Parts: sequence; structure tokens; C-alpha cells
Amino acid sequence: MTVYHWLSIVLSVLALALLLLGGLLALRRLRRVKSPAQEGWLTDQMVRQIIQAGRLADGQVPERALNLEEIAREEDRFWSESWEDPDRYWD
Repeated sequence: MTVYHWLSIVLSVLALALLLLGGLLALRRLRRVKSPAQEGWLTDQMVRQIIQAGRLADGQVPERALNLEEIAREEDRFWSESWEDPDRYWD
């Protein structure tokens, strides 16, 4: 085997290693985007999706992210408030 054969083998292995590394980095970035973090997990893109579609897709909300009892209490408190007209200070 000549030097050129060895050089082509080394360059081929190096190119394959770089492709593998790039694929792993892309997969890591994709997994980070698809699975939100547990603390502060609501992203700007999720907010835009809520505004456009009215809800998030299934599987985007972690199970522990919502406290359903607290939500029910706040909803009851909201609906139990009086709906009187505001005072008009400028009259």
C-alpha cells in the first residue's frame, strides 16, 4: 500500500467520525428542543402555539407541571368574584 492509500483511509475515517459527531450533536439538540426542562419549561414557541392553536400538543406538558387542585381553586376564586362595573373617577 502506498502513502496515498493510507492517507485516503485516515481521511475517510476522520470524515466518518466528523459525520457521526455532527449527527450526535444534532440529535442532542433535537432532544433538548422536544423535551422541555422541568423548571421554567414553558418556552416562547410554546406560548406562540397556545396563542395560535389555543392549546399545546399532547406530550409537550410534563405531568408534574400542572397542579390541578390549585388550578381548580383559582378558577373557583375567579368565578366567585363580583362582576360589578368599575368606578368611574373621571365623571
